Amino acid sequence: TQLGSAVSTLTTMNHRTLLRLIIVVVLTDAWCTALNCYVCTDNPDDGSVDYDADCGQYDYRRNTHTSDNDGCGIDIYDNGFTFRAPSGGWADGECYHGTDHTFCNCASSLCNTDSFCAQCGYPRPTPPGTTEYTPIATTVQPETTSTEATTTVLPPHTTTSFSTNTPAKRKCYQCINCGHVEASTPVIEDAFLSCMTTMVLESAEVIRSGSYTEYPDGECVAHTETLSCYCSKDLCNDINIEF
Repeated sequence: TQLGSAVSTLTTMNHRTLLRLIIVVVLTDAWCTALNCYVCTDNPDDGSVDYDADCGQYDYRRNTHTSDNDGCGIDIYDNGFTFRAPSGGWADGECYHGTDHTFCNCASSLCNTDSFCAQCGYPRPTPPGTTEYTPIATTVQPETTSTEATTTVLPPHTTTSFSTNTPAKRKCYQCINCGHVEASTPVIEDAFLSCMTTMVLESAEVIRSGSYTEYPDGECVAHTETLSCYCSKDLCNDINIEF
């Protein structure tokens, strides 16, 4: 009887210990997979998340939310509104082009800021002198006799150094779903280092804009859903991308 009581007590203790271990593992796993993302919209008619008039700012840092999603996203709508929230099922740096918006994804806490989805070809210019989120890795080395800083485009979540000289303003065509350039095609002028033409591979939609990142004239870069080609003269992004 004493032996049976001791076994019963030990079994109960083992069950309690096992239960504690399971709780610790579950809580630890939940803590490890939790991701903190910025959450907001500047569209007063969108009631899905908290409204914040500053949501469209490039360096937005205000409302946050922690969830078990594996990514954070930014939706930039063609009508100018911005939406930030947790996302799931997308690769780091992946893009999606909807009928009325462009979405870009990132995969670390609070990563859905300091970006206007430039790697997706969205024509909302990134402020000069800032670091735009991009998965491309390209380095342009300066001449040995030059005192200019190196311009470097690095993998996601790293800093980018820009030239210390202020570049001259450059004109680029800026439009969405514009397969051909016409006299009425909008033109934007700013301190762009390149003009770019981006094709959405699935829909063949063409997007034209300016870029504050310097690329070799004529270089084309393929992303998950887009192909972007760059040039370095005024209004040079007037041609179609050929496959």
